[in-house]
Amino acid sequence: MSKQDKIIIDSDLSSFFSIKDILRYKSLLNNLAKRDFLVRYKQAFAGIMWALIKPLISILVFGYISSKINNTGNTATNFVYVASAMLLWQLFSNVFNDVSNSIIGNANLFSKVYFPKIIIPLSTILVCLVDFLISLIILIVLFIIAGQTIHWHIILAPFFILLTLINGFGIGLYFATINVKYRDVKFIVPVILQFGMYVTPVIFNTKYYLDRMPEWLHWLFCLNPMVGAIDGFKYTLFGGEAIYNINYFIMSVCVSFLFLVIGVKYFYKFERDFVDYI
Repeated sequence: MSKQDKIIIDSDLSSFFSIKDILRYKSLLNNLAKRDFLVRYKQAFAGIMWALIKPLISILVFGYISSKINNTGNTATNFVYVASAMLLWQLFSNVFNDVSNSIIGNANLFSKVYFPKIIIPLSTILVCLVDFLISLIILIVLFIIAGQTIHWHIILAPFFILLTLINGFGIGLYFATINVKYRDVKFIVPVILQFGMYVTPVIFNTKYYLDRMPEWLHWLFCLNPMVGAIDGFKYTLFGGEAIYNINYFIMSVCVSFLFLVIGVKYFYKFERDFVDYI
């Protein structure tokens, strides 16, 4: 940035997350989300069908592996369990990945007009949420095939979907901030996500993991914020004992909000330095 360049800052904007600021720029938020959604499937032969194809492939592969290892009698039911966890994990991974790369991917907007930078990562959430809602068709079909009944707990499902968005957004914001200065993040995030899926109750449930771990490591496993989100989502769909331990569940949910606060605070702390590195 040359000495003649000027950065115009709107004094009415807060220095921390504010719903008021977001509402003032909601048209920008909507336009960025529409652009990202159109670009995602532009020139793709299958187009928006990829929102179904990608999770379906994962569900078929890992559902088969899970049914062989668990050796359950009802294969269709086992696929439903894996699908419910896999769809939520893919929502988290998409949000985490897209948010962490959002600032660098929209660097050209920084020199045009001042706006709250939080708008950029927020817009990516909307695109990921649309993909997730489309992919729910898979879960509905599997529910019908397996003959599953719907429990009253289903009314709580939006909370755990929101919790998943919070997880991806909070952690993604932290990495998005680091990514501005250190571009290694784009290589690190896929590794974290790949490893993270195997230490999250996606293929197997929480009980499966905890029964095979020393008791002193149980709390460490449940510091994973997606443990609470996935177990809670399974509970809303199937009821029963989807939540293995209420204390571990509460711990995981609390970690979700802790990561959100850390991510947002870290983002706003360095927001005004972004232009020096982009």
